Amino acid sequence: MSTIDPDTLTLGELIAREPRAADPRPGRDDHATVPSWARFAAPAGALIVAGGLVAAVNSATPFAHGSWLAAYLVLVGGASQVALGVGPLALPVAPPSQRLVRYQLVLWNAGALTVAAGVLAGRLLVVAAGSAALLGALACFVSGARPIGAGRPRLVLAYRVLVGALGASVFVGCGLMA
Repeated sequence: MSTIDPDTLTLGELIAREPRAADPRPGRDDHATVPSWARFAAPAGALIVAGGLVAAVNSATPFAHGSWLAAYLVLVGGASQVALGVGPLALPVAPPSQRLVRYQLVLWNAGALTVAAGVLAGRLLVVAAGSAALLGALACFVSGARPIGAGRPRLVLAYRVLVGALGASVFVGCGLMA
């Protein structure tokens, strides 16, 4: 039996090797599985497509905050969610629990959509509530990326820097809205 060095695996190999959780939907085979990274793909993809649609509408009939909304949906709602959800697969960390993945998904997506709605409505308190949800999600992402073993400490640090930069951008965004 050969041993596998996790430091030499590609991201694709890491994704393929990720432990999978049983599908809880009624009528599904108890052995059917959904990897945690896949749970981030659908909402992230939907927000990226929504951002593209907003950009198309805004180019035809510009509206207040249209360009901002398109960029926000693509970058914060979609691309950041992919980086946060898939990023830990390249790290020497234990896979997050399914409960933690649900918290990450709900807080990130609810927060991103709430911030967008608050900006469009011009309501600072709504933006602040969405920002709080985003910060809660970021805390969940950090708590799910606790290193195990001694391999790749720089990657764990880089992931934490990404999360910290996103957290700082939440505060900057709130400040700009005020």
